[in-house]
Amino acid sequence: MKPIPLNLMTVYADVLQSLEMGDNDAASIATKTIKNKRYIYATKKDGSARIEKYLGSADDPAVQAEVDRLRHAAGRAKDLRSSVTLLKAARLPAPSLILGRILEVVANAGLFNRGMTLVGTAAYQTYAPILGYYLPTATYATNDVDLSVAEFVPGENEEDFHTLLKRADKSFEPLWSHDDKLPKAFRASNGFIVELLTSFGRGRKSPVLIESLNAAAVPLSFQEYPTEETLQAVALYGGGVLVRVPSPARFAVHKLIVAQRRKPTELAKKQKDLRQAQELIDILLETDESTLQSELDGARERGKSWKTQINASLREMSRDVRQG
Repeated sequence: MKPIPLNLMTVYADVLQSLEMGDNDAASIATKTIKNKRYIYATKKDGSARIEKYLGSADDPAVQAEVDRLRHAAGRAKDLRSSVTLLKAARLPAPSLILGRILEVVANAGLFNRGMTLVGTAAYQTYAPILGYYLPTATYATNDVDLSVAEFVPGENEEDFHTLLKRADKSFEPLWSHDDKLPKAFRASNGFIVELLTSFGRGRKSPVLIESLNAAAVPLSFQEYPTEETLQAVALYGGGVLVRVPSPARFAVHKLIVAQRRKPTELAKKQKDLRQAQELIDILLETDESTLQSELDGARERGKSWKTQINASLREMSRDVRQG
C-alpha cells in the first residue's frame, strides 16, 4: 500500500470543502445590445453543452449584483480546476472524458443531492484520496457507469434522463428490451453505457419504473446495501464534480457478495470484484479495522446467504478477517 502524500490529501480536502460549500459556478458573461438597450447573458458549461441564460437588463442593479457574483464564482472555479489538474498529475484516478461529462450533468441536475448514488468502478475511482492510499485497480478503464436509484427521492419537475444524458454526449440513445415500458440503459455511439440500478421492492417486479425521470431501473439483489450508507466524494473532472458514493467499507463488503454471484462466464468480473474488495479491506485493516469489522458482522447478520458469500470471498482472497 502506497500512501498519498499529505500535501495532496490537503489539496483534495480543500476541493471537497469548496464544492460542498457551492457557489463555484463557472460562467462567461456576455452583453448584447438590442434596439439600443444592453442585456446580460450568462453561459455555463454542462457536459458537452453550453447553456445560455438570460439575466436581464444591464442597468438593473440586481442583474449587476448577479454578474459580480458569477465573476467571483468563476475565479473560484478556476482555482478548483488548477487543484484538480494538480491531483491528476500526481496520478490520482480520474474519470474519462465521457464519464466526467456524465457525472457533471447528473450533479448539475441535483440528482446526487436527491439520493442517486454512483456505484461500480466509477465509484471505486473516487476512494483513493478518501482513504489516503493509491488504489491500483482504480486506474482500470471502464466503458460503462452504474447509477443506483435505490435511495433516490425525486424532486418536482425532474428532467427526462435521456435529455440530460444528451448534454453529456449527443449520441446517447436508449437501449430497449422487448418488455420495456421505459428504458433502463442508454448507449453512446462510442459504446459507453449508462445503466440505472435499484433494489427489489414488493412483488420483485423487474424493471422498476422511475417515471419522474422517464426511465426504468434494473433491480438487483443486495443493491440496497451499498446505498444505505453513502458519502460525498470528488470525481476529478474539470473543477471537480461532487458525487455520492457508498462508504468504502460498504463497497468492499458488497463486492465480496457480488463476486460469489457471478456466473462461470464472468470470471474476469469476479476477479475484478475480489481485487477491488481486497485493496479496500487491506487498507481498512490498517486504518479503520473497527468500521470494517462492524460492516462485516452487520452484513453477515442479514441472513445465511449473506454470511456464506462473504466468507467464501474472504477465503478466496486468503484474508483472515474474523469469519463471524
